[in-house]
Amino acid sequence: MQIKNRHIPIAVAVLTLVAGIRLGTAATQEDQPTDRGKKDFVEMGCFQCHGYQGHGGRAGPRIAPKPLSLEAFTRLVRKPPNVMPAYSPKVISDEQLKRIHEYLKSIPEPPEVSTLPILSEE
Repeated sequence: MQIKNRHIPIAVAVLTLVAGIRLGTAATQEDQPTDRGKKDFVEMGCFQCHGYQGHGGRAGPRIAPKPLSLEAFTRLVRKPPNVMPAYSPKVISDEQLKRIHEYLKSIPEPPEVSTLPILSEE
């Protein structure tokens, strides 16, 4: 069987290549350290005391933005000085702690109160 239109195989090859690139990009985006760190933060239950963006809550202090250094953060998680439970390497790996730290570092500062129209005096 002879193909009458030679452009069809080329078009199929190009579409396959583009689809592969898009799928690869999507997988890469999902595997960003900050995205994985956020997932680890939620799965480990950190949000329950520290809020979803590390802003603190009734039970836990603010840990973002501007978290402690990775070394201090890891020490604090492994041997906390207060009521927070200790998280051994068997419970949360150093790699997970690093990703969580990257997530906390990625959280932006909140806006200045003066920039919020609803709170400005008029």
